[in-house]
Amino acid sequence: MKKKIPNLILAFASFSALMFIGCDKEDPDAIKMDEVSVGAQTVMCADGNEYQVVDLGLTSGNLWATCNLGATSPEQSGSYYAWGEIEPKTQFGWDTYTHSKTLDTGNEYITKYCTDSIYGRPDQETKLAKEDDAAYMLLGKDWQIPEKSDFNELMTKKNCNIKWCKLNGVGGFLFTSVRKGYEGNSIFIPLAGMNDWDKTRWAGQMGWYWCNTLYYDLGDGTDPDYVPHYKSDEAASLRLEHTDVDNHLVKSRARRVGLPIRPVYKGEL
Repeated sequence: MKKKIPNLILAFASFSALMFIGCDKEDPDAIKMDEVSVGAQTVMCADGNEYQVVDLGLTSGNLWATCNLGATSPEQSGSYYAWGEIEPKTQFGWDTYTHSKTLDTGNEYITKYCTDSIYGRPDQETKLAKEDDAAYMLLGKDWQIPEKSDFNELMTKKNCNIKWCKLNGVGGFLFTSVRKGYEGNSIFIPLAGMNDWDKTRWAGQMGWYWCNTLYYDLGDGTDPDYVPHYKSDEAASLRLEHTDVDNHLVKSRARRVGLPIRPVYKGEL
């Protein structure tokens, strides 16, 4: 009987190992890296580094980066930027925001991209200038932060199939082209959350990505006298929500918070 004990221990260890391996493969949402790299091509950027883009066959001709700005793999969050700033940082408040200053009253005064005297001195500028576009400044002249229309094009079902999935354990969405001649070309966008003040929040649950314009508020449709307008203290951003493939919206975020950027390339390969 004593001779059988080691065999029983070995059998139990083998069974446990098989169970562990089996559990590791059970996540139905997991995808492999090769599913994300379909259609990827390389572009040399102004910083001397290579960046990968994917042609989804979109009417605009946009080529989407495979990674967030500052990331080296599709599932990484990359760097967080306040809207209109070109350097990443770790403190995201109005007091650290480039395009505002604190008055003697303690109120914040917006110094650029302002349409309402309540918030600062109006300059009626609503779209980021090139010098305030982190993608343009860091990657080169053919790169930019997406416009609202770029995200809307990406989310249109006649262009892309959208699938909730996990890449290397990180939740996000796989956008796969359904355009003729580009079927299967894909990009993965992770739910990277946001950086508010000095903490990263909502990572894995929500994702926000900057657009290059202030947020245009149309109201909720209940007030017939409501006048649509650009909000000086908020910018447009794509909002992605955990597992929800049908509710991706371009909404607003306070300009001071830190969000990731998924660049688009508008040049030629």
